[in-house]
Amino acid sequence: MITMPKKPKSKSKGKKVKRWELYEVKDGKASLKNKVCPKCTSILAENKGRKYCGKCRYTEILKKSE
Repeated sequence: MITMPKKPKSKSKGKKVKRWELYEVKDGKASLKNKVCPKCTSILAENKGRKYCGKCRYTEILKKSE
């Protein structure tokens, strides 16, 4: 009987969100740094050239400022 070696597990499963990095405190009040999704009111993720909602898949393409 031939046995195959086990496949190594993936090192990066997914990143956990650091909630304290999404907010900014000014004058004792907390406010969001990122924009809120207009469809489902969750927080938009910021990637290189776009903003994306993982819940409803709303996408905003950012213009290049050169």
